Parts: sequence; structure tokens; C-alpha cells
Amino acid sequence: MRCLWCALALAVSLIACAPEAPIPAPETSIPAPLAPGVAQLDSTPPPSPDATSVPAPSSPDTTPPPAAPPDELLARGMERRAAGDYDAAAEAFFAAMNAAPGTPVGRAARFYLAESFALRERWTSAVEALTAFVADGAQDELAARAWFWIARSHEEAGSHAAAVAAYEQYRAFATPAAPYARMRQAAQEGALGRLEDAATGYETVARSEIARGQRAMAYEAAIRTRRDLGQNDAALQLAVELLDLAQQPEYRARLLIELADLPRVQGDLATARAWLIEGLERAPGLPAALAAVDRLRTDPEIALPSELVARVYEAHGRWPDVLTALDAALTTADETQHADLLRRRALALRELGNFAAALEGLDAAIAAAGESDAGIQARLDRIQTVGQSGATEAAIQGYRDFAAALPEDPRAPEALRRAAILLDRLGNADAAAQQRLDLGRRYPTAPLAQDAWFAGGLYLFASGQTAQARQAWEELAAATSGSVALRARYWAARAALAAGDTGAGYAALEQIIATAPDSYPAARARAILNRQETGALPLDAPISADDWRSAEEWLASWAGAPPQDLPDPAGDPAVQRALDLDALNLRVEAMAEWSTALAARNDDPYALYLLGRYAHEHGIASVALRAANRLVRLAPGGDPASAPLALRRLLYPVPFTPVVLGRAREFGVDPAFMFALLRQESAFDPAATSWAGARGLAQVMPATGQGIAQALGVTGFREIDLYRPDLSVRFGAFYISRQLTAMNGSLEGALAAYNGGPGNARRWSGGAPITDPDLFTERIDFAETRNYVKSVIAQYDVYRRLYRWDGE
Repeated sequence: MRCLWCALALAVSLIACAPEAPIPAPETSIPAPLAPGVAQLDSTPPPSPDATSVPAPSSPDTTPPPAAPPDELLARGMERRAAGDYDAAAEAFFAAMNAAPGTPVGRAARFYLAESFALRERWTSAVEALTAFVADGAQDELAARAWFWIARSHEEAGSHAAAVAAYEQYRAFATPAAPYARMRQAAQEGALGRLEDAATGYETVARSEIARGQRAMAYEAAIRTRRDLGQNDAALQLAVELLDLAQQPEYRARLLIELADLPRVQGDLATARAWLIEGLERAPGLPAALAAVDRLRTDPEIALPSELVARVYEAHGRWPDVLTALDAALTTADETQHADLLRRRALALRELGNFAAALEGLDAAIAAAGESDAGIQARLDRIQTVGQSGATEAAIQGYRDFAAALPEDPRAPEALRRAAILLDRLGNADAAAQQRLDLGRRYPTAPLAQDAWFAGGLYLFASGQTAQARQAWEELAAATSGSVALRARYWAARAALAAGDTGAGYAALEQIIATAPDSYPAARARAILNRQETGALPLDAPISADDWRSAEEWLASWAGAPPQDLPDPAGDPAVQRALDLDALNLRVEAMAEWSTALAARNDDPYALYLLGRYAHEHGIASVALRAANRLVRLAPGGDPASAPLALRRLLYPVPFTPVVLGRAREFGVDPAFMFALLRQESAFDPAATSWAGARGLAQVMPATGQGIAQALGVTGFREIDLYRPDLSVRFGAFYISRQLTAMNGSLEGALAAYNGGPGNARRWSGGAPITDPDLFTERIDFAETRNYVKSVIAQYDVYRRLYRWDGE
């Protein structure tokens, strides 16, 4: 790396036209990895940038290769910048800057070279280079971005006053992203102790028109700051405004609980109590709910209903506290509440292991409730308690009797499902399968009964009873529709083939392909029929004008003529902010604005079409995909397979093509498979973060990323590096290749390991090679992982059939 850092230090000095300033040691020794063939990760230093003030002498018998044109060098740098490979980008920008001084291309390269220091978190060098860039006084878009990065660099370096001044300079350009700069400026003012300025800034942003979630963040910051200032009246007014804004139920519940102290401090106990009750009722399982109840349970000023207190403790498994609260609630309960409170009290006793007292309590609830809903639920709870106490056979009969006595009750299917589960626990698999088949046939419209019906057929198939399995699945297919029927038809075909009825089996598979070509059953049908189709579309082929015209004709065929006042996405403030934020590498904030633009067009086919096309043309594949997906779902039938080619290209894009091809090739992974995996994992959003903490395009967990970094010899790895597309794809390709090896080349097994963990994948395969991928997939007992495997396999099939993969 030493040669590269020296060259870039020279670049800073050239930009500043001043003696070279020392560059601090990098905060990380691993920027995003370079493309295959550039030896960064094996510790071999990369070459110096092409252009220096003193060119290296050439060998007499060697002619140096011609330098690339400046615009090509700039484009190369932008491609590597988008991939998060900032070292390679800097080399290209350096070369372009020196190849085209005094030109627009050279000026752009000069900016992006300076910006690259900030992207690599070399904040001192970034300030030097960017300050030199803005010294010419130009007032254009690049200058505005430079001021933002100067501010951001000061912010990251802890120079709060300098950051405030630079954010002021940036905001003077009045760019679409200015409110976001104001929010960052407010944070710096807060760090300086200028709380009044900070509060004003946060309030300005909160009351602006930016994305709702970002406004909510500004409101929360403003409330905290006003409270720090002791201005509780102002904080309360902001809290009221925030609650008017908050729509997501769990978020609103948290706010109600956490902000209830504001009206309480102001003496408005009625409002404080109302906020607490609403918040606790909406989300009793929140940590904030438990903390609030613990704090307030003995507060005479805000007396919470004992039944509600019990509900919170139930959600957190605090069973002794549940009993105390329910006993209090029972002293004041009316006849409509009494039986259900008794039932809940009995369940708390059951959780504490006191089955005798629980059964006694449930008997009391049944006697008090009679044939009411609470009484029927208590009867079902009693059967479950009998089973948990160890009387499994009695519980099985109890569930059957319940369903026989109350066949129309919506809980009857659940009772029969539980009976089947208990039969499994007794080791009576045959009886469990018959119970599931009976459940399905009795309640064919209930989703859990449909699942049971299918599972009963799967047991018959796996145990060699193929004729009976085929009959069960054919009955299920006839009684249902959609994906349930399609799954049953596929397995009926499998059963026909297993029984030797190849004509019927193959005909059924052909029919599945014809009726649902993009589905998982169709992908598996093609595999069985050995029909591995390959598309003809080159990966780099643009969407043609004819393709867009065909999409518009398809749209008009069912949505009618476009309205006269259809808004242009380019004029949408949310879209403008999104593009501006993308350019500043604020991808989370940008996606919030894109989501706002999508939500505003949710039911408008033409507006979705224009937004999807606009996002595609600006290289925002994840947004184009979401817009196209919603548009296709609005169309009659909602079938992506029947959508015109332009929309299929949006639905199945190939962004970051050089990165994906290079990394797939590096680890021997089919690039079509890799695109399918990335589409499922992140929908090609580089800033994606899952609820579990997985990050980036390939959704690698930070702990897994640490292990991969060690395996690849990548030093200095940090969690944030997973948001760099090149590194994320490299780590994902490495990991899936390892799982493919571990699972003996099985795609389904590797995908199960990628999503559900290698240990679970081995458990699902029984520790043996997977010989029947269909049986393996259906036996995955994590619904999320099972659906994940099917989704990626289906998408892989679409990618193979849509694009040409010659030579890859």
C-alpha cells in the first residue's frame, strides 16, 4: 500500500499547490478490496497512479501502453467509487486529473480525488484537499459537495466549530439535501454547548418536508435538547407534534410511554395517564413498557389498570408479578371480565409449573364463562395444560373431542393440528400423518389445514406410499388455488414419476412451467426435465426505446391512457433530495427519501412506471426494482412473468456487474446464482441492514464478516466495510462457495446454510449428501429459511433464462 499512499500524498500537494503536508496513518488498513488481479489483500503493493510529476524511465526496448483518455479514466474511477473500492477509484481520478488539467473532466477528477480521502476516513487529508478545491470560488454543484465533505471531515475529527462553519457554507448553496446538513450542524452545535441553536436547528428540520422517519429523528433530538435546557413546555409541544407524525404502531407506542413524563411534569396527569395506557395497550412487550410499569405500579398519582399491568408482565414472562396484578384486577372485575381473568391466572400458574392449580383455575374459568368465547378458549387451554402435565394421550383425545363438539369454531383446526404434533411426540408418525390429512380435508380453506394436508402427503411420499401421496396432493390441488395448488401439483407430478407414470408426471411438469414460469416449482420442473434454458440478453445491453414503448403499451392496455397532469419524478422534491443524498454517500437517508417517493405513488401505475424508469436511468437498481414490483402487482393477474421485457429488466437487474462477475469468478460461483442471492438478500441496496444486523448487498453478519476477513487475510476489517459493495459481494461469494463445498455442491443446502446457519443445514440434511433437493427443502423447519431457499432458486432460474452468461 505504501506506493499508493505516497502517490496520493503527492496528489494532495498538487491540489493545494503547497508543500506536501504529512498524511496521518490510515484509520483502517483495509479499504474495500480491489478488483481481481489488483493485489491488495495479499499485501502486495499496488502500482502507483499513472501520472506523476516525474515519469519513471522506460526500458529502451519497451513501449509503454497508451494512457486511457481522461473521460475514460474518470468513468473508471466513478465505477470503482460506486463499488466502494476507493483506493482504485483514487488512482483513476489522479490519472484523469493530471491528464486533463483545466478541463471540466480534470476538475471533476480533482474533486473526486479529494473526496476519496473522506470516503477512506482520512479526515485531515480530506480537509486539505477539499479546502484547496473550493479556493477557486466556483459556485457549482461540486463546490457544494466539497463544503459538505469539509464539514463532515471536521465533524468526524471532532472539530465542532469548524464543522458548524462549513455546514453553514454548504447550506448557503440551498441544495435539496440542506435540511440534512442542518440536522448534522445541530448535533455539532450541541457538542459545543450551544443548545438553543441546536434545538432551533432540530426543530427546523422536524417541521420541514423531508422523509417522515428523518423528521421523527429530528423531533426526538429537539425534544431531548429542550429538556436539557429545562424548557419542558416547549418539549411537550414538540412531543404532541411528533405523536401526530408517528404512524408505525410500535414506534408510536414507544414514544407514548417514553414521553409521558412531559405532561406529568407539567401537571397534566390525565394526559400522562392516557399516553401510558395507549402505549402499553399497543405494545406491552416493549422494554420501555416493562420499565414504565415497574416504575409506576405503586404511584398513586397515575394508577394504571391492574389488568393492563398484568398484560405487560405476561409479555415479559414475569409470572409471579402477573399473579399479583390479576388478583388485584379480579377484585374489581365485572362479570364480562371475570372468567378471562381467571383463565389468564391459571395460565400463569401453568407457566410456574403448578399444573394442578392451573387445571383447577381453568375449571373455574370454564364454569364462570359457560359457552362464551372465554369459556371455549379456557377449554382449549385446559387440554393443552393436560398435555403439558404429561398426559399426552388424554390431550390428543381432548383435542379431537373439542373439534368434534365445535366443528365450526375457528379454533377447531388448531386443535387437530396440536393433536398431530402430540402424535409425532409419541413416535406415531403414521397416525400423525393421517391426522394431518383429516385436518386438511375437513378444513380445506384454512391455511394451517392446507399446510397439514401437504405435510401428510409428504410423509406418505417419503415413506414410499407414492400412490397415496399422489392422491392426497391431487385432492389438495383441486381444493385450493394459487401457490398452494401449484405446490401440490408439483408434488403430485413427483409422485407420479416415482410410481413410474412418467407420461402423466412429465405432462404435469410441463403444465406447471406453462402456467407459472417464474415460480420455484417451475424452476424445479425444468431441472427434472433437463430444460436448462439460457437467455440471449447481454448483461450490458441497455433497455431500448422499443422496450420502453412496449412497456407503455402494456401499461395502457390495463391502466388506460396516462393522465395529463402526471408529475415528472425529476421535479419531485423527495427524488431530488434522494439523488443529492446519494451523491453525498448518505445512503440510508437517501433510501428514506426514495421510500417517500415510492409511497406517494403506491397505487398510481403510471407514476410508479416513471419513477422506476427514472431510478433505473440514475443507477438506483433497488428503487427501480421496488417500483416495478409494485407496478406489476397492480396489473391484472399480478404475474411478473407476463410483464414486458423492460419491467422484467427492472425486476431482475444486474447492477455492479463487474464486481459480481469478478467475485463470482474468483470463488467459482455461477454469476447468475450470485445475482439471485444478492437480489433476495438486499434487493441490491448497498446500505441494507436487516433486523438481525446483517449488512450490505450480501447481508453478511458482522461476526461472520470477521471470520471471513481472517480466512481471506484481510486485516483491519470493520463492520462498516460490509456496506462497500465490492467487499460485501466478495465476502458473500466466498461464504456461499464455502457452503457449496460443505454441502457437496447442493445449491439448496448451501442456501440453507447461508440463511439458517451451517449447523442447521447439516441437521436438515441428516449429515449426509443431499440426494433429493425437494425433500431437503420441504423438511427445513424454519419457515423463513425454507422460503428463502425456494425464492433464490426461482430467481436463479429467471436470471439464467433472461440473460446470456456465455464465458462466465
